[in-house]
Amino acid sequence: MIKLRYITFIAPVLLALPALAQQNPSFHTNRIYQNANNLLAMGKYAAAAEQYRLVEQTRLKTGQQSKFESELSLLKENAQYYEALCALELGNDDAESMFTRFIKEHPENPLAKLAYFQVGKSYFKQGKYDEALVWFNKVDAGDLTGAQNTEYKFRKGYAYFVTNDYKNAQLLFGEVKNKRSPFTDDATYYFAYIAYLNKDYHLALLNFEKLKNSKKYENSYPYYITAVYFLDKRYDDVINYAIPIINSTKQQNETEMLRIIGASYFAKANYDKAVEYYSRFEDQDQGRTQNTQDSYQIGYAYYKVGNYGKAASVLEKLGRLLLLTCSARGSG
Repeated sequence: MIKLRYITFIAPVLLALPALAQQNPSFHTNRIYQNANNLLAMGKYAAAAEQYRLVEQTRLKTGQQSKFESELSLLKENAQYYEALCALELGNDDAESMFTRFIKEHPENPLAKLAYFQVGKSYFKQGKYDEALVWFNKVDAGDLTGAQNTEYKFRKGYAYFVTNDYKNAQLLFGEVKNKRSPFTDDATYYFAYIAYLNKDYHLALLNFEKLKNSKKYENSYPYYITAVYFLDKRYDDVINYAIPIINSTKQQNETEMLRIIGASYFAKANYDKAVEYYSRFEDQDQGRTQNTQDSYQIGYAYYKVGNYGKAASVLEKLGRLLLLTCSARGSG
């Protein structure tokens, strides 16, 4: 009986819906719009774009203009924006022009401010960072949602970084790195890297150490921590930190790390270990980056462990190199 009464109660409402739909032409258009939104959320951009175009093409009958015009007009404006967004996601060449047309035709629409961000993202994804910055600079970050704001700051910061504006890049990375988001580790890494370039080694170390649980950067940040320890003459820290890492992971800068480990043992007068790691460094480097200081310390370490033949070979090469260098300077 309860179910029967319930069905009896809702039946008039269901019967009334078609009548309401006939009276309000935006009812059908809104259904198309919502369907387009659902397709967009599912990543079906081509299908969503088709639905948004249907919304944009909706026309009112003459007698219905005043009553439903504003409601339908807003739907059509928003559909124009989201169609451009679909074009952007699909990588269509006309995405930018669609956004600029939307901004020009509907400057008062709240989505117009977001459109600047979307065009900037389009250029960013193409690697056109100067153009991306032009559009990012038109964005008011206060108009973006929390997630959009974070993404905007990171992408703008990275565009500054690539175009060698490290000061502005670091400011934006600094804002992003302290909030958990998909961009936290990226922002932390680039913030620390800029600090390292600026010789602010304490700040660099503090932030590189925050990446110790980062899978993305586990093959790159250890070199900088190792280098900072060495520059700070923390030779024991170099040895205790770097050796387990190069023995358990493949590092992008492994050759440099071996050089630093060898130099740390040399500084501690542990020549046996210095020879061991300098030898590994030489095997990997093949003379590409080995400098005169490396050669002197390698030769001296061989001498101290009693390998005089190897010491003589290394130091003779160093002597010839220095002689050639002096001759070149003299003739210049």
